[in-house]
Amino acid sequence: FESDKLKHLRGARRPLDPIEGVENLPDCAEIGTPTRIQPASKRNLTPEGQVNKRFVTAMGSPSINSPSSQSFTPSQSCKYSERKNKGEVVLNHNQDAAGDWSPTKQPVEVSMNENALTSTFKYMFESLRGRAAVLDEVICRMGDLFTERHDLGEPMDTRITQVEPQVAIGRICCDSEGHLNSNSVVLQSSIDSSGGNTIPLDISKLESFSLFPGQIVGVECTNPNGSKLLVSKLLTESPVLVGRDVAVDQVIDVLVACGPFTLADSDNNQPLKDFLKIVQDSKPQVVFLLGPFVDVKNRYLDNCTKSYAALFMDMLKEIYAVIEDLETKVLLVPAQRDAHENSVYPQPPYNIGDPALWNNKIISLPDPCSVSINGILVGATSSDILFHLGKEEISFPPRSGDRISRLAGHLISQRSFYPLYPASLDQNVDYEHQEEFGLMEECPHLLLLPSDLVYFAREIDNCTMLNPGRLCKGSAPGTFSKLRLKSEAGKVKCKLEVVRI
Repeated sequence: FESDKLKHLRGARRPLDPIEGVENLPDCAEIGTPTRIQPASKRNLTPEGQVNKRFVTAMGSPSINSPSSQSFTPSQSCKYSERKNKGEVVLNHNQDAAGDWSPTKQPVEVSMNENALTSTFKYMFESLRGRAAVLDEVICRMGDLFTERHDLGEPMDTRITQVEPQVAIGRICCDSEGHLNSNSVVLQSSIDSSGGNTIPLDISKLESFSLFPGQIVGVECTNPNGSKLLVSKLLTESPVLVGRDVAVDQVIDVLVACGPFTLADSDNNQPLKDFLKIVQDSKPQVVFLLGPFVDVKNRYLDNCTKSYAALFMDMLKEIYAVIEDLETKVLLVPAQRDAHENSVYPQPPYNIGDPALWNNKIISLPDPCSVSINGILVGATSSDILFHLGKEEISFPPRSGDRISRLAGHLISQRSFYPLYPASLDQNVDYEHQEEFGLMEECPHLLLLPSDLVYFAREIDNCTMLNPGRLCKGSAPGTFSKLRLKSEAGKVKCKLEVVRI
């Protein structure tokens, strides 16, 4: 009788008679079918309504910590044709760097890793046993790295009670289908160390933490009664991901733009044409174009008579017409929002036909990808991993430090382009292929992370992380980025600016 619907009972309340029947039920108002209330003490529910006051703000506030608060709202901007601030520089990064930053006049060689994804594959054939094996292998692989970094012994078996502090290694999970919070964190250990056991974590004694589902961590803890781990220290840092040295001293001029390239609910690709005009005038050595090109969210496609592939080829022809007489190479990265491509992650390269048709000036890359440009390593993914992480991550103390740097740093520390598990509903992940094609084998000098979050540039572990923003946002103008990559004495520096289209 604790339900709000059962407050207005006629007559005094009394317990039911031992023999239940219709005649023994108390009279009540016409309230419809009452819903069952689960006891608050049950662990199979995420206790989002009964959070320790100390951690209430750790879950984030929609108006302050939610990534959606930093994303674009159409009513905030004017229409594309009415924009008055085109060419305005909205972000500078490392513009005061000393030395000569003039582009080097030399041919650009672009190459992918030998084990990069180059062709389509059969997806939706993933077995539960295969996925479980992959997820367990991730725990074992990262566990070896934690052991190396912190000089640990054998990981703790979480099935056995332990009163002395030991280190357990596993994956952060939520105890139900709700969002993660400080009271619903559980640790899933590997099959080798604990038989895949999952056990709740008590993190109330930690002074600070940053956790998300799928994160591989080490916890120094005790297990006094076998029901939960009392965590005293959190280990999240794996050995530093080492980047490659570049043998040649050079400066490379790069432009980066992220789709969509057409205005909302129309076939107007004026943003793409304006960007290509900038390419024609500035003549960069490399241009990165990250999808979507034919956006599934564009309602114009519902009544379009052309095929999606034909629309994409028309855009390719426009691009090639501009760079045909230039020394510029265009690198394309697909997106799951591309209507003419398979919506799976990792995603194979665009089908652009024979590269010789484009004079080898248009190169299609997979998503995610790591590509070498004259020895400078650039990583890119069109998935909005930062937005997805931002919705699931919890941190304490609230509003401490740079949130964007913290989210982007998770990719380097977890050595993955998409470390979140379970993945966002917008992301169709094939985990067996992600284990093969979606990991960071070495630290890139530049990492492109397009997102609906506000544009940014950060330096993390000798890696420049860049979100150039979207080229257009609905029917409003967006941004793109101009970069100079400089390699000198084996090290790489980056100077960039984000500009309104």
